Amino acid sequence: MENTAKNIDRLVTTGAGWGGRLDRWIVPALYESASQKVNGKPVSLVAAQAIIERVKERDKILIIDQFGYAPNMPYGETDGPLGVASLARAVSFGIGALPVLVTGPRDIDVVRYTTKAAGLNVLPSKEAGHYKKAIAGEILFPCADKDESKKTASRIIDESKPKVIISVETVGPNRKGVKHSGAGYDVEAKDKLPRLEYLFYEASERGIFTIGIIDRGNEIGSGTIEETIRNVTPYANVCRCPCGDGGACAVKTDIVFPASISNWGAYAVSAMLGYLLKKPDILQDEDTERRMLEASIMAGAVDGIAEQPIMGVDSIGLKGQQSIVNLLHVIIENGLKGT
Repeated sequence: MENTAKNIDRLVTTGAGWGGRLDRWIVPALYESASQKVNGKPVSLVAAQAIIERVKERDKILIIDQFGYAPNMPYGETDGPLGVASLARAVSFGIGALPVLVTGPRDIDVVRYTTKAAGLNVLPSKEAGHYKKAIAGEILFPCADKDESKKTASRIIDESKPKVIISVETVGPNRKGVKHSGAGYDVEAKDKLPRLEYLFYEASERGIFTIGIIDRGNEIGSGTIEETIRNVTPYANVCRCPCGDGGACAVKTDIVFPASISNWGAYAVSAMLGYLLKKPDILQDEDTERRMLEASIMAGAVDGIAEQPIMGVDSIGLKGQQSIVNLLHVIIENGLKGT
């Protein structure tokens, strides 16, 4: 079991992407730090086991994503929504749980249609609970004001009663409360973003288990390994905006999973859920991956590196994304066959 998980994690932490971008080669160091936080175990295994232990049929699990900002990404990027959709599919088909998607106004259409492409209908959260199969709920989190965000986060958790909350590529604040792009710029220079981090503050106070899936360290969950991120990630310790405090997000989660692309970290957890539940088909196949990517782009998402609505995620095209999905299937399906 651990060897299967190690192979999965090794695959999704492989550096790839354009040219000599330094942030493509930091992930093994971030992952090692994250693994040390869970006693040296494979992070995908610990995350999947935590979900299975806590989430039962018809329980709710909140899955968070948000990276849309002006002027670069008006509807967010393709890294994040596909990971959300993969996890929603996995917990729905694998456990019979109800995934509830939570995001801000810029990202809501992309998350909704990407999840539909993954095989789930998406309804307002209160309606979704009336249906039993192939359903996800959605909740819009529109608040940028701190006090209102705290109230909204509390209300969402009161109403949903989630067993686990997961963030996939959700931009989060540094120690001074400033949110940054991977290149070290203030993403709120044009307008304030929804303060989804308050869901994680509230979860921490209530003892609700949280998982953060990241790639560079400016996303929710990065605070769990902030020292390492500040040491190895470009612009994490000294940013390129007036705050001067670096782009490292200070928000902690119980488990943090650094992957080369955040979607891939989510796919790794979905794959391990498939392995542990002996249901490998809960991880999307390559055709579903294509539909998911296409749906996200048609809803307005862009490749986060190219900043264009093209069939790619962080500069890696469709064939590369499908290859990762196919290799994950090979790993878990061969693992289930035994020797």
